[in-house]
Amino acid sequence: MSFLSARKLTIGELFLSVAAGLMLFLLPNDAKNQTNDLALAQGGVFISSLAVSAALLFGIKRYEVLGTAMMSCSVITAASFLISIVNGIVTKGYGFWPQLTEYQLATMFITWVVPFFFAVSIRLLRNGLGDTNDSRMRFSHFLVWAIRAMILLYLLVIVFRHLLPFRPHMSEERTLDFVLFHRISECLDGTHENGTAYLFWHGLLLAPLTFSLLVLNPKIKWWHLSVISLAVGFTLEVLQFSFNTGAVCTDDLLLYVLGGWMGMLGKYFIDLVRSAITTGQDPHMLSFRYTPVKSNRTKIA
Repeated sequence: MSFLSARKLTIGELFLSVAAGLMLFLLPNDAKNQTNDLALAQGGVFISSLAVSAALLFGIKRYEVLGTAMMSCSVITAASFLISIVNGIVTKGYGFWPQLTEYQLATMFITWVVPFFFAVSIRLLRNGLGDTNDSRMRFSHFLVWAIRAMILLYLLVIVFRHLLPFRPHMSEERTLDFVLFHRISECLDGTHENGTAYLFWHGLLLAPLTFSLLVLNPKIKWWHLSVISLAVGFTLEVLQFSFNTGAVCTDDLLLYVLGGWMGMLGKYFIDLVRSAITTGQDPHMLSFRYTPVKSNRTKIA
């Protein structure tokens, strides 16, 4: 494993990255303005995100450009939330907390996941003469920006969708449920409203956390991540109890840990496939460090 050396984008590449990031940010609103069908709008965002990713990777042929575009999109998104908060303060509390709708949540997910897995898919299958130290280093630089972009969006989702979905009165009665598997059984038998969505949301909420931690440190143990998932989940439940923004129950902790395992499995699966393709020469493709090519290969310009 080797450390990354400093790699700078040219002025032109930086300009294109920021422009592409702005385009990714504007896609959801533009698609929604074209149709009242949210599913169709999300499909348009998916196709457009794929087109932007392909144009950057095949046109400029540098992973870092796409990573910078993803980071630019996340920064602009965070800035829009900050502007909404400032506007709420200026207008004496009206619209103080920005509302993160299901459509916004879905499109934020699309505009990060599509570029990320597009780049990962290309890198995953690259082998032979095209698999050089330079390409591996460039992909590692892409990961640095892509994971930073994800963390920024992830924090927005945690705060504005999970912890502060509405503004309840702090003195209202809080809901506690310590009966093991009670909430999960309600979701499975249809008693709980939106049970399937509830299971998916809580069951995958911490997957990005463990995924990014494994990218940062591929050698971290699974049980360490399990403990971290449990601790973070407990913290989220305490905050929800404090802000009175949701029911606090034991089953949520189980789902949080399950989500943490899902993130780990995703990371392990990608590395396993990459290791098989390269016969063990690139076992940690998703890493901020890169594995140097062991054999002498001719670099492609």
